[in-house]
Amino acid sequence: MECEVKIKTRINATENPRKVLESVLNIFPKIEIKETDNSIQGEGGIEVLEELRESLEERRIRSTARKILYENRIGPKTTFYLNKQAAFIGKVNILEEEISPLGDIKVELISENLKEVIDWLAPKIEDEPQSN
Repeated sequence: MECEVKIKTRINATENPRKVLESVLNIFPKIEIKETDNSIQGEGGIEVLEELRESLEERRIRSTARKILYENRIGPKTTFYLNKQAAFIGKVNILEEEISPLGDIKVELISENLKEVIDWLAPKIEDEPQSN
């Protein structure tokens, strides 16, 4: 299953760049990182989503994630955000849009088989209304 994963988050002047990097790597330990003075960007394939997938299941938020992934889908791409502070302590808090004052981690998934990627990342839970 092919999927291009892109992440980006800004580093504010009041933030420790190492802690912002740790926030990203807690959720995406396999992602290839590029740092600048004021942002962290990362790219990878579907394998970088494995930790996120496990966290969605552990926290029992697959249905919420699935809903956001489908609602934000435009063609072969979907976008969502992860709370940076929650990520720092290894927790996934998935958001439809950026809402945190310090900024969130923006995640883009791009795939010609996006439905298949979403179904893998946040499988539909049986006995639940379909979100698409």
